[in-house]
Amino acid sequence: MSAMSEFKVGAFVITSVALILGGVVILGSGAIFKDTATIETSTMESVNGLQIGSPVKFRGVPIGEVTVISFADRFYPENPLGETQFDYGSPVVIRMKVRIDVFGPEQSELFTKDLERGVIQGLRARLTSAGLTGGLFVELSVLDAETVPVVKLAFTPEFPYVPSAPNKLDQMLTSIETITASLSQVDFSSLGSSLQSTISSVDDTVKRRVDPLMVDADAFVDEVRESNRKLQAILTNPDINSFIANANSISADLNDVLHPNTEGLRAALLDLPLMMKSARDAADRLDKLVASDQVTRILANVDSAAGDLTPTLDQYRLLGAELTSFLESESYELRQLITALRQTSQNLEQLSERAKQDPSQLLFGQPPPKLAPGATAPSTPQ
Repeated sequence: MSAMSEFKVGAFVITSVALILGGVVILGSGAIFKDTATIETSTMESVNGLQIGSPVKFRGVPIGEVTVISFADRFYPENPLGETQFDYGSPVVIRMKVRIDVFGPEQSELFTKDLERGVIQGLRARLTSAGLTGGLFVELSVLDAETVPVVKLAFTPEFPYVPSAPNKLDQMLTSIETITASLSQVDFSSLGSSLQSTISSVDDTVKRRVDPLMVDADAFVDEVRESNRKLQAILTNPDINSFIANANSISADLNDVLHPNTEGLRAALLDLPLMMKSARDAADRLDKLVASDQVTRILANVDSAAGDLTPTLDQYRLLGAELTSFLESESYELRQLITALRQTSQNLEQLSERAKQDPSQLLFGQPPPKLAPGATAPSTPQ
């Protein structure tokens, strides 16, 4: 085989292998058969860490990749500041190729065609870090539309546009910077001096006020212990138990006495206000009577007659003395007479009871037996 033939065969083999490998790679990735759409966003933040080919995710689900990262002046050359000035504030435009087949066969075209309604509902593009040391990727999420409003653009986007939201990492760094700036304005030396002064004041107050209180508290605790000891001695005294038993007995007796008369006591208590009112009325009438002119004249007459009654009173005193002497001398006979009268009264009461219970026996019965001198008749059962 000639050299030319060998060269042709080698070139054919190499070309065939390259074609086969390329076909395998293309067929394996499926890029040819995937439906894609281009959307874009812009941001004024730094895109350091974002690269061509960085993932694009919608609520955490990979849906595409970044295809273009450049300044807006490259795609939209209309300079709002004029042709003679460079726009240092030009935003960074990020274009993304989104595979719409991941949303299903019926939703494949609705994602990009209905993107404006999603923006109204709060759809935003946010640069998110894959980790503390990882790169950035574009995260599409539905946020609060009022919290993250849409910024008016200085150009008209060529592709369906998604407004951007602040990066979480940048927000955190901004918050840290704000806190650091606030802390840098704090005068820690003055704060330390004030704190030291406060501690000294508190220590002085403790020495002047709390220490004496602690001494008084110790004395109070000693008094409480002594009182407790005396109380224990009283409670352990055997006389206490007998006193409690007596108190219980007295309470039971009092209850027995008052219980049958509960209704009477209740009625008496109900009548008590009326009785008090009557007593007050009587006292008022008595006050009026004493203060009347008639009583005043009577008292004056009594005073004038008191002198005339003195001899009469002397005679009454003499008569009283004689009567007392007589009663003392005849006291035995008088007691005998009173005893006889009392016995007679009892006999009459018994006779009356017998007459009520059995009149026939009183009229036609046998006479009672004779009693020995000094004996008393037996009592009749009731």
